[in-house]
Amino acid sequence: MNNAYIVGAARTPIVRAGKEFTRITADRLLGTVIDALLQRTGIAPENVDHVYAGNAAGPGGNIARVATLASALPRTVPATSVDAQCASGLEAIAAAARMIRCGEADLVIAGGVESASTAPWRVEKQTDPMMQPRLYSRARFTPAPEPDPDMGVAAENIAVRHGISRERQDRFALDSHRKALLAMESGAFDAELVGIPTFGGLVEADTCPRQGLSPRKLAALKPAFVPGGSVTAGNACPINDGAAAVVLASERMLEQLQPVFALRYLGAASGASDPEILGMAAAPAYRNLVRLLGEDPAQDDALIEFNEAFAVQALACLDELGIVAQRVNRQGGALALGHPYGASGAVLVTRLFWQAHQQRTAGQRSVALMAAAGGTGSAIAFESAPGRHS
Repeated sequence: MNNAYIVGAARTPIVRAGKEFTRITADRLLGTVIDALLQRTGIAPENVDHVYAGNAAGPGGNIARVATLASALPRTVPATSVDAQCASGLEAIAAAARMIRCGEADLVIAGGVESASTAPWRVEKQTDPMMQPRLYSRARFTPAPEPDPDMGVAAENIAVRHGISRERQDRFALDSHRKALLAMESGAFDAELVGIPTFGGLVEADTCPRQGLSPRKLAALKPAFVPGGSVTAGNACPINDGAAAVVLASERMLEQLQPVFALRYLGAASGASDPEILGMAAAPAYRNLVRLLGEDPAQDDALIEFNEAFAVQALACLDELGIVAQRVNRQGGALALGHPYGASGAVLVTRLFWQAHQQRTAGQRSVALMAAAGGTGSAIAFESAPGRHS
């Protein structure tokens, strides 16, 4: 079996929907990231075999192909889109790694994108021509007439079933913002960010982490989804725009590129949970990954990124897996940085790549975990590989 390596990773800044990227479509966001990856890695565009891209709430069609055409890649490069909802970007990277492992490609770009700002309105088709059109915000996560809770309601279900208090959720959210702000101030994100030109100028930094956030301010927020509940706008992620992608290379291509650092793909797995508690699906996904690998890759000094759609969901999954929350998202997570649905899995892997790059510890494990709408989850693992001329 061939090895697959990540040799480059980049992302746009993550911004709130309706703000800085309000007029920039998903294909343009991802196309800009692809171009930056080509330039930064020195890869000739004609050597790219395929593009995989995840998207959850966009315009439909093959967004990966549209983004490829919006980039500097040749028009002859094929592309495949993946919709696993919030796990789309992670599943796209796993698909690309498997393609290389099977010997079907040497160089693949994979990632995800979301532009909530430009996502089209959805209108339900009526059976009676006299009925008024009805807008709806999302596709169903379960078949009718089964219960189909929204994300926030499902998060409240987790809080009740797992006994996660409001105070603990708020504390976790506050830590996420503090870590993200410290990382921004130290320049930890600089190498991975791709500036996006807008009508207001070049956007070069994440805009969601909040200065001055405090326990008092978080405690003052009202429940956002269920009366008397514990999930608020402060301990839930915002709605965002953003894109991220990585370059995966085969062993043969790695020898040609001679990168100073690479992450070797170890494996990926999926899992599922009751849609009533859809945010818990990251836990069975990770247990399946452990069985696949025959070891727990989150031991010792492993880097762990968990998508923080909701503080309660992250805490409940980590509790179930026996992972201490302080070990996860060392430079902040989605509660602070944001959660651009289809891109978030690729953001996690981009974050892992650059954290591991900074440490350059051969054999160090890196793990990304997330849950998605409908009660599915994804997990992926890597290990740091020594650079060819480091």
